[in-house]
Amino acid sequence: MGPKGYAVIAFLALCAGAANAQTIDPTLGGPGDAAHGQTLFKQRCATCHQPDKGGKNGIGPALYGAFGRTAGQAVGFTYSPGLKASGITWTPDKLNQWIQKPASLSPGAKMVLPPVNMPQDRADIIAYLKTESDAKAQSAADKPKISSMKKKAKKAES
Repeated sequence: MGPKGYAVIAFLALCAGAANAQTIDPTLGGPGDAAHGQTLFKQRCATCHQPDKGGKNGIGPALYGAFGRTAGQAVGFTYSPGLKASGITWTPDKLNQWIQKPASLSPGAKMVLPPVNMPQDRADIIAYLKTESDAKAQSAADKPKISSMKKKAKKAES
């Protein structure tokens, strides 16, 4: 192997190290734009996943209905044992973390991807996934807010 081959190996090792060191950004860029999310999904995710109803498993599981579903539950797909046993529900918070670094949620996860670094891009992909689902789940963080808003509204009516 010549000097160029060693340079390529060194570059790949640096990239792998940077990916492993990546921290998770908990923020999303605001309300998601599902139309832009669909474009991003086609560019970044469609090689492995089909999002539409009736989509088939491929390299990755079919994602129709993934929003709000428990991880590792798509019929006919073989998941890593850790993800299958994780009990994770695909909320916006968990999807945000997953599309940045899957191993941060499930060590040993089979999915390897370049992280989606832009918070708005993550919000858009998540908004798109929500449109490709029968279950319109809320994030765990949203549930208490909605509940407390209902209680405040009832008190105001009294």
